[in-house]
Amino acid sequence: MIESTESTNTMDKDNEFGIKELPAIKKPVLHKDKYWGYITSVYANEDFTLKKIFMKKGSQSSMEYHCKKDEYYYIFSGKLKVGFRIGRAKNKSLIMEEGDVIHLKPGLMHMRMALEDTIIIEWSNKDDDSDSHIVEDGKTYVFVEDE
Repeated sequence: MIESTESTNTMDKDNEFGIKELPAIKKPVLHKDKYWGYITSVYANEDFTLKKIFMKKGSQSSMEYHCKKDEYYYIFSGKLKVGFRIGRAKNKSLIMEEGDVIHLKPGLMHMRMALEDTIIIEWSNKDDDSDSHIVEDGKTYVFVEDE
């Protein structure tokens, strides 16, 4: 058997020298002001969502969980306490600093507490408000860590 040494070019003949048009510059798809800061949805489609979240120092979000959403946080700047309700309703937390990344799996109850003005880059599969289940209201809830 003789093997071909020619590489297969998958580009059209019309596209022989590469893409001839510049990509479009887009704007964020959604911006929501919140009592604790804001969320900007930078990009979203059926499979992926990218957000920039700003939280004011001393503010906190609600305790929530998602059944489908699989999300990651990257701390771009600031310092964030992430509170969790794990096991048999035990409150635990982790402190995240600039450059840290955390994976929040579906079903994990969580909330964000800004120890400094903080910018979070969040990416996830499809984001759907109907999959956000509020457990504690962030405007009134006081997170107390269990030992």
